[in-house]
Amino acid sequence: MFALTRILVPSNRGDPSKAAVNYGVAFARQFGAKLFLLHVLGAKELDAAIETERVLETLLPEQSSLPSLSWLNLDDVAKNAAREDLGRLLSAEEERQTQAEYLLRAAGVGGPGEAIVACAKELGVQLIVMGKHRLGFVEHLFAGSVAEKVMRRAPCPVLIVQHPEHEFVVSDAP
Repeated sequence: MFALTRILVPSNRGDPSKAAVNYGVAFARQFGAKLFLLHVLGAKELDAAIETERVLETLLPEQSSLPSLSWLNLDDVAKNAAREDLGRLLSAEEERQTQAEYLLRAAGVGGPGEAIVACAKELGVQLIVMGKHRLGFVEHLFAGSVAEKVMRRAPCPVLIVQHPEHEFVVSDAP
């Protein structure tokens, strides 16, 4: 029996990532799986995002989802920063149905691909769904592809959604 309980969708908020999120939501709904949305940032960008969230939570404690500023720690701040960063990708209903969790990670020296694979291993996901731009030959030769790096090292199957892509996800709305 094939069951999916944990699905990871890395996102840079671009069009290919948005298409991948649609597929991730559809799979999560179909299998009753938990959906993890991940944004991998460079170390400086991650530090800036976390520090911005920390400042906002300090200045605007009534809007903070944390019970008390005395318990403010890096993990909670990072989760709130991730929610702020990725929260617009899902509707409130999709978030509830998929038990969505938002994550931010630093790219590190291995780049975004390595961070995605490390996160997949850490979370024990059974599927990674990610978007991919169609690269030209020269772009592919010099830059490679984060999606290809993830496919080579992932601990689970990887579904690549090309952009632009054929839309196979059917809306639930009448």
